[in-house]
Amino acid sequence: MKERLAIPNLGNYTIALAAMVDGMGAQPWWSTYTDDHAMALGIAAAPESVCLPFKAHLGHFIAADDAGVENAMMVNSVGACRLNYYRGMLEDILKDMGRKIRVFGLGFDGLKPPIFRYLDPPIIPLLRCVAVGLEKVKAIDTIETQTAYTRAREINTGETSLLMECCLRELTQIKTKKDVRLFHQDLSRRFASVAIDKSRSPLRIALIGEVSLLRDRQLNQNLEQILGHQGVETKNFFLLGGEIGNTFGISMGYKKQTAKQLALIAKPYLGCEVGGHARDSVAHTINCAKAGFDAMVHVCPAGCMPEVSIRPILQRVSQDLDIPILEMSFDEHTCSLGVATRVEAFLDILKSRRQRTKIRRFA
Repeated sequence: MKERLAIPNLGNYTIALAAMVDGMGAQPWWSTYTDDHAMALGIAAAPESVCLPFKAHLGHFIAADDAGVENAMMVNSVGACRLNYYRGMLEDILKDMGRKIRVFGLGFDGLKPPIFRYLDPPIIPLLRCVAVGLEKVKAIDTIETQTAYTRAREINTGETSLLMECCLRELTQIKTKKDVRLFHQDLSRRFASVAIDKSRSPLRIALIGEVSLLRDRQLNQNLEQILGHQGVETKNFFLLGGEIGNTFGISMGYKKQTAKQLALIAKPYLGCEVGGHARDSVAHTINCAKAGFDAMVHVCPAGCMPEVSIRPILQRVSQDLDIPILEMSFDEHTCSLGVATRVEAFLDILKSRRQRTKIRRFA
């Protein structure tokens, strides 16, 4: 019987990661968001000062250990982000708790990552499953972008969200690259079946910030759906296809600015790397201001060093380029009602701002 491998939650993209893990010779153990039980386990076991994603990862791995999962995989980071140290911290906490689950990092300390040395997967099945996973990433990117467009214009509130969940469930069951491509090609037709009001001109708001908060709907209190059901077209600036394309230099079906290009855009305001995707957040804000977006929402865990450190910089960009930014911090005490209230107040300001702009144009 295959050993099992717990995958950190990366929102809907965990579906694609599960396909790749299957090719590594392990049985993936995963979910697309951190459930309440896992979150409670992580909060109880983690030091109070660590960020919300750490608590979510820890709780996810404790729940995996309770289910008898033998191994877990933890992502790495670069720069000043404390995520650099989280794999070791997770491993130490789990050992102190008497847990048996092993936590592997994705960093290289030789010719290949430790997880590959441990599982020693055969190369052909691995490459085949990686190809399926990459095709699923492309399909998820399309599902995400189609959902954002359609949800802001739907006539029957909630219909797009139901379709998105249905598509993701179907994608989970697909096993071959050919079938994923056929599924992907049919997505436009399926989303076109949702009744929309084409006369709407929805607010366009971009989401930037820390990856776990951008992608795990438990951690961000379902922020994208809240905005979408208020008639807002969102753009989430963490698309895994773009990240993979930039990292490995491969085409994922669409053009995305590289890390070097984003660094040049951000340079007038931030000339150095500060960890995570913080510098990218500055660059995306500049790009969105020039592209005519109505606003930005910057999400980050309370105490996240890279994202918190750029807040004054983002405020300067906001003033210079006249683009409003809503700063939102999340921890285990954040409630969905509070998030919804802040979002509604922000949208009221944006709608009034757009109306004043129209009046000035026709005056």
